[in-house]
Amino acid sequence: MRYFFITQDIQLPGTIQYRDFDITGARQLFRKSDSDRLHDSTPVYLKGTGMEARPDFLQRPVLMFSERLQEILDAYEPGLISKEVVLIHKENSLQYRYVHTLMEELEAVSSRTEYYPNGTVKKLVLDREKIGRHHLFLPKDSRRKDPVVSLALAESLLRRNVTGICFEEVEV
Repeated sequence: MRYFFITQDIQLPGTIQYRDFDITGARQLFRKSDSDRLHDSTPVYLKGTGMEARPDFLQRPVLMFSERLQEILDAYEPGLISKEVVLIHKENSLQYRYVHTLMEELEAVSSRTEYYPNGTVKKLVLDREKIGRHHLFLPKDSRRKDPVVSLALAESLLRRNVTGICFEEVEV
């Protein structure tokens, strides 16, 4: 099975902008274990005209998928915890629903992973045995905190003509 890092396409022109968040800083990364600390629904206000592009995957301020992808994610990775995030254009009376997806953090890094002398990862290699049957997860032992998706889930997402998502293959 092949696996990919999933990231937000930051080259997407005219994308949404948050009114109350500075997204140039560090992003917040919440895991399944944090679910009790989070609200079930959170409003986030947007600035702009309401005509901006809305990616199906956002990495800031938290990891969010558009609501239309929730059923697909749940089908491939049962047991995900989701919290609703409503993106609101108050001036234009528009709302967009997203799902803050809380994923499992797996110790899936292989012993074949190569490191630089300072301890940063030179070449990340995942261990198929440690991944098991997971299709969506966060690698625990890696400094890179982008979610990892299986080929099957990536293909399923691509069949839905997703917007603003990039995939980068990870060696297994």
